Amino acid sequence: MKLPENLILGIDVVFLHSPHSELRDFYTQKLGLTPGYGDDHWQEFIMPEGSRFGLDFTGYPRSVIEKQVVMISFKVADIHQAVSLLKGKGVSFAETPQGIVFDVGPTLVATFKDPDGNWMQISQRK
Repeated sequence: MKLPENLILGIDVVFLHSPHSELRDFYTQKLGLTPGYGDDHWQEFIMPEGSRFGLDFTGYPRSVIEKQVVMISFKVADIHQAVSLLKGKGVSFAETPQGIVFDVGPTLVATFKDPDGNWMQISQRK
């Protein structure tokens, strides 16, 4: 199955960490990043070129995936189509209680592991 040339549209980077406002404040007040969507579990920052940087406030106990400090997510236009195409290429996705594709506030994500054991995601903005 051939993947479309424009399957991956961009990249997002997320730090997974325990909640504390000091980290959010550092990026807004010290580095001057503009906050975007935020709630008790998530804070993202608006980037002028369309990339996204976010802070994912994880709790304890952390899952195997959440123990990874940085999550890179590849943006796609249609996450369900992308999951289907990538599964057809042998990519294995992590199952969550919500299924392979799950809702994380402003975004739908699906998590997979690369051959070196790094957890990665594909994501679609809602």
